[in-house]
Amino acid sequence: MPLLAVLLIACQVACGLHVVRSGQERYWLYLIIALPGLGCLIYFLGIMAPDLLRSRRGRRTLNQLHDRLDPERHLRALFDALEQSDTRETRVQLADELLRLDRAAEAAEHYRAALRGVHSHAPDIMLGLARAQFAQHDVAGCRDTLDQLIQHNPQYRSSEGHLLYARALTALGELARAEEEFHALLGHFAGPEARYHYALLLRRAGRDAEARGQLEQIEQYARRAPRHYRNLHQACLAEVRQELKALDAPQQQNA
Repeated sequence: MPLLAVLLIACQVACGLHVVRSGQERYWLYLIIALPGLGCLIYFLGIMAPDLLRSRRGRRTLNQLHDRLDPERHLRALFDALEQSDTRETRVQLADELLRLDRAAEAAEHYRAALRGVHSHAPDIMLGLARAQFAQHDVAGCRDTLDQLIQHNPQYRSSEGHLLYARALTALGELARAEEEFHALLGHFAGPEARYHYALLLRRAGRDAEARGQLEQIEQYARRAPRHYRNLHQACLAEVRQELKALDAPQQQNA
Protein backbone atom coordinates (compact mmCIF):
# COMPACT_ATOMS: atom_id res chain seq x y z
CA MET A 1 0.00 0.00 0.00
CA PRO A 2 1.46 3.40 -0.95
CA LEU A 3 2.69 5.52 1.93
CA LEU A 4 0.25 8.34 1.10
CA ALA A 5 -2.70 5.97 1.37
CA VAL A 6 -1.48 4.73 4.76
CA LEU A 7 -1.13 8.32 6.02
CA LEU A 8 -4.62 9.22 4.81
CA ILE A 9 -6.12 6.19 6.56
CA ALA A 10 -4.26 7.07 9.76
CA CYS A 11 -5.59 10.64 9.59
CA GLN A 12 -9.12 9.38 9.01
CA VAL A 13 -8.90 7.05 12.01
CA ALA A 14 -7.47 9.79 14.27
CA CYS A 15 -10.10 12.31 13.23
CA GLY A 16 -12.89 9.72 13.46
CA LEU A 17 -11.86 8.77 17.00
CA HIS A 18 -11.81 12.43 17.97
CA VAL A 19 -15.35 12.88 16.59
CA VAL A 20 -16.66 9.98 18.68
CA ARG A 21 -14.76 10.72 21.90
CA SER A 22 -15.45 14.45 21.89
CA GLY A 23 -19.15 14.04 21.04
CA GLN A 24 -19.09 15.98 17.79
CA GLU A 25 -21.94 15.90 15.29
CA ARG A 26 -21.95 12.69 13.23
CA TYR A 27 -21.92 14.56 9.90
CA TRP A 28 -18.18 15.10 10.52
CA LEU A 29 -17.71 11.34 10.13
CA TYR A 30 -19.40 11.41 6.72
CA LEU A 31 -17.19 14.31 5.63
CA ILE A 32 -14.01 12.57 6.82
CA ILE A 33 -14.95 9.34 5.04
CA ALA A 34 -16.21 10.95 1.83
CA LEU A 35 -13.27 13.35 1.45
CA PRO A 36 -10.30 11.60 3.12
CA GLY A 37 -7.68 14.33 2.71
CA LEU A 38 -9.77 17.49 2.52
CA GLY A 39 -12.27 16.30 5.12
CA CYS A 40 -9.54 15.59 7.66
CA LEU A 41 -7.94 18.98 7.02
CA ILE A 42 -11.26 20.81 7.46
CA TYR A 43 -12.00 18.89 10.66
CA PHE A 44 -8.53 19.53 12.09
CA LEU A 45 -8.63 23.27 11.38
CA GLY A 46 -12.25 23.68 12.43
CA ILE A 47 -12.45 21.44 15.52
CA MET A 48 -9.21 19.83 16.68
CA ALA A 49 -6.87 22.83 16.47
CA PRO A 50 -9.16 25.19 18.45
CA ASP A 51 -9.62 22.45 21.09
CA LEU A 52 -5.86 22.09 21.38
CA LEU A 53 -5.35 25.82 21.79
CA ARG A 54 -8.04 26.03 24.50
CA SER A 55 -6.71 23.15 26.60
CA ARG A 56 -3.70 23.37 28.91
CA ARG A 57 -2.33 20.12 27.51
CA GLY A 58 -2.76 21.37 23.95
CA ARG A 59 -0.97 24.64 24.66
CA ARG A 60 1.84 22.73 26.36
CA THR A 61 2.14 20.38 23.36
CA LEU A 62 2.27 23.29 20.92
CA ASN A 63 4.86 25.06 23.07
CA GLN A 64 6.99 21.91 23.19
CA LEU A 65 6.76 21.60 19.42
CA HIS A 66 7.75 25.26 19.05
CA ASP A 67 10.67 24.70 21.41
CA ARG A 68 11.89 21.76 19.35
CA LEU A 69 11.73 23.77 16.15
CA ASP A 70 13.38 26.82 17.73
CA PRO A 71 14.98 25.78 21.05
CA GLU A 72 16.66 29.17 21.62
CA ARG A 73 13.64 31.41 21.11
CA HIS A 74 13.24 32.06 24.87
CA LEU A 75 16.99 32.60 25.20
CA ARG A 76 17.01 35.38 22.59
CA ALA A 77 14.18 37.15 24.37
CA LEU A 78 16.01 36.90 27.70
CA PHE A 79 19.24 38.31 26.26
CA ASP A 80 17.20 41.22 24.89
CA ALA A 81 15.60 41.73 28.31
CA LEU A 82 19.02 41.75 29.98
CA GLU A 83 20.25 44.45 27.61
CA GLN A 84 17.27 46.61 28.54
CA SER A 85 17.37 45.93 32.29
CA ASP A 86 20.23 44.21 34.13
CA THR A 87 18.35 43.06 37.24
CA ARG A 88 18.54 40.07 39.53
CA GLU A 89 15.40 38.61 37.96
CA THR A 90 16.62 38.90 34.35
CA ARG A 91 20.02 37.42 35.26
CA VAL A 92 18.45 34.45 37.04
CA GLN A 93 15.90 33.80 34.29
CA LEU A 94 18.67 33.91 31.68
CA ALA A 95 20.87 31.60 33.74
CA ASP A 96 17.98 29.14 34.22
CA GLU A 97 17.38 29.02 30.47
CA LEU A 98 21.08 28.60 29.67
CA LEU A 99 21.25 25.72 32.13
CA ARG A 100 18.16 24.13 30.55
CA LEU A 101 19.97 24.28 27.20
CA ASP A 102 23.07 22.59 28.67
CA ARG A 103 25.16 25.76 28.57
CA ALA A 104 26.21 25.40 32.18
CA ALA A 105 29.39 27.50 32.08
CA GLU A 106 27.49 30.53 30.78
CA ALA A 107 24.72 29.90 33.27
CA ALA A 108 27.21 29.90 36.16
CA GLU A 109 28.53 33.31 35.07
CA HIS A 110 25.05 34.83 35.19
CA TYR A 111 24.20 33.22 38.54
CA ARG A 112 27.41 34.71 39.97
CA ALA A 113 26.53 38.10 38.50
CA ALA A 114 23.12 37.91 40.19
CA LEU A 115 24.73 37.23 43.59
CA ARG A 116 25.35 40.86 44.44
CA GLY A 117 24.28 43.45 46.98
CA VAL A 118 21.44 42.36 49.22
CA HIS A 119 21.15 39.19 47.12
CA SER A 120 24.79 38.16 47.59
CA HIS A 121 23.69 35.03 49.49
CA ALA A 122 20.20 34.53 48.03
CA PRO A 123 19.51 30.78 48.43
CA ASP A 124 17.64 30.29 45.16
CA ILE A 125 20.51 31.85 43.18
CA MET A 126 23.15 29.91 45.10
CA LEU A 127 21.24 26.71 44.38
CA GLY A 128 21.16 27.60 40.69
CA LEU A 129 24.93 28.19 40.76
CA ALA A 130 25.45 24.81 42.45
CA ARG A 131 23.36 23.12 39.76
CA ALA A 132 25.45 24.79 37.05
CA GLN A 133 28.68 23.75 38.77
CA PHE A 134 27.50 20.14 39.04
CA ALA A 135 26.56 20.18 35.35
CA GLN A 136 30.14 21.28 34.59
CA HIS A 137 31.44 18.36 36.71
CA ASP A 138 32.80 20.84 39.26
CA VAL A 139 31.46 18.74 42.11
CA ALA A 140 33.82 20.24 44.71
CA GLY A 141 32.62 23.72 43.77
CA CYS A 142 29.02 22.51 43.91
CA ARG A 143 29.50 21.12 47.42
CA ASP A 144 31.23 24.31 48.60
CA THR A 145 28.45 26.50 47.20
CA LEU A 146 25.81 24.41 48.96
CA ASP A 147 27.80 24.55 52.22
CA GLN A 148 27.86 28.35 51.93
CA LEU A 149 24.15 28.38 51.11
CA ILE A 150 23.30 26.62 54.38
CA GLN A 151 25.82 28.67 56.34
CA HIS A 152 24.15 31.94 55.28
CA ASN A 153 20.57 30.58 55.12
CA PRO A 154 20.24 28.02 57.95
CA GLN A 155 16.43 27.95 57.70
CA TYR A 156 16.37 27.29 53.96
CA ARG A 157 15.03 23.89 52.90
CA SER A 158 15.15 22.42 49.41
CA SER A 159 14.74 18.76 48.48
CA GLU A 160 16.46 19.46 45.16
CA GLY A 161 19.41 21.08 46.93
CA HIS A 162 19.60 18.24 49.43
CA LEU A 163 19.70 15.65 46.62
CA LEU A 164 22.31 17.68 44.75
CA TYR A 165 24.49 17.77 47.88
CA ALA A 166 24.22 13.99 48.31
CA ARG A 167 25.14 13.46 44.64
CA ALA A 168 28.13 15.80 44.95
CA LEU A 169 29.40 13.90 48.00
CA THR A 170 28.98 10.63 46.08
CA ALA A 171 30.94 11.97 43.12
CA LEU A 172 33.70 13.12 45.49
CA GLY A 173 33.92 9.62 46.96
CA GLU A 174 32.57 10.65 50.39
CA LEU A 175 30.20 7.70 50.38
CA ALA A 176 29.50 7.46 54.11
CA ARG A 177 28.45 11.11 54.34
CA ALA A 178 26.48 10.81 51.10
CA GLU A 179 24.61 7.78 52.45
CA GLU A 180 23.61 9.75 55.54
CA GLU A 181 22.21 12.47 53.29
CA PHE A 182 20.27 9.93 51.21
CA HIS A 183 18.78 8.33 54.32
CA ALA A 184 17.52 11.76 55.38
CA LEU A 185 16.07 12.32 51.90
CA LEU A 186 14.29 9.06 51.17
CA GLY A 187 11.47 9.62 53.61
CA HIS A 188 10.20 12.82 52.05
CA PHE A 189 11.54 13.19 48.49
CA ALA A 190 8.55 13.25 46.14
CA GLY A 191 9.92 11.52 43.02
CA PRO A 192 12.08 8.44 42.35
CA GLU A 193 15.31 10.42 41.77
CA ALA A 194 16.61 10.27 45.36
CA ARG A 195 16.15 6.50 45.62
CA TYR A 196 17.64 6.02 42.13
CA HIS A 197 20.79 7.99 42.97
CA TYR A 198 21.05 6.17 46.29
CA ALA A 199 21.03 2.91 44.31
CA LEU A 200 23.89 4.26 42.20
CA LEU A 201 25.83 4.98 45.40
CA LEU A 202 25.21 1.42 46.57
CA ARG A 203 26.44 0.03 43.27
CA ARG A 204 29.55 2.20 43.51
CA ALA A 205 30.15 0.77 46.99
CA GLY A 206 29.84 -2.79 45.62
CA ARG A 207 26.51 -3.41 47.39
CA ASP A 208 24.64 -4.65 44.32
CA ALA A 209 21.97 -6.61 46.20
CA GLU A 210 20.94 -3.51 48.16
CA ALA A 211 21.02 -1.45 44.98
CA ARG A 212 18.69 -3.93 43.28
CA GLY A 213 16.28 -3.67 46.20
CA GLN A 214 16.11 0.11 45.87
CA LEU A 215 15.62 -0.06 42.09
CA GLU A 216 12.92 -2.71 42.34
CA GLN A 217 11.13 -0.62 44.96
CA ILE A 218 11.04 2.28 42.47
CA GLU A 219 9.61 0.02 39.75
CA GLN A 220 6.97 -1.48 42.04
CA TYR A 221 5.78 1.96 43.13
CA ALA A 222 5.71 3.23 39.53
CA ARG A 223 3.54 0.29 38.43
CA ARG A 224 0.94 1.17 41.08
CA ALA A 225 1.18 4.94 40.57
CA PRO A 226 -1.13 6.95 38.28
CA ARG A 227 -0.10 7.45 34.68
CA HIS A 228 0.81 11.12 35.21
CA TYR A 229 3.46 10.01 37.75
CA ARG A 230 5.04 7.70 35.16
CA ASN A 231 4.87 10.41 32.50
CA LEU A 232 6.42 12.99 34.81
CA HIS A 233 9.32 10.73 35.77
CA GLN A 234 9.69 8.71 32.59
CA ALA A 235 13.37 9.67 32.06
CA CYS A 236 14.35 8.53 35.55
CA LEU A 237 12.26 5.37 35.29
CA ALA A 238 14.00 4.51 32.00
CA GLU A 239 17.37 4.84 33.77
CA VAL A 240 16.11 2.59 36.56
CA ARG A 241 15.27 -0.11 34.01
CA GLN A 242 18.73 0.25 32.45
CA GLU A 243 20.40 -0.19 35.84
CA LEU A 244 18.33 -3.31 36.54
CA LYS A 245 19.36 -4.74 33.16
CA ALA A 246 22.99 -4.00 33.99
CA LEU A 247 22.61 -5.85 37.29
CA ASP A 248 20.97 -8.81 35.51
CA ALA A 249 23.65 -9.08 32.80
CA PRO A 250 26.35 -10.90 34.88
CA GLN A 251 23.78 -13.40 36.16
CA GLN A 252 22.62 -14.16 32.60
CA GLN A 253 26.23 -14.64 31.47
CA ASN A 254 26.94 -17.03 34.35
CA ALA A 255 23.79 -18.99 33.56
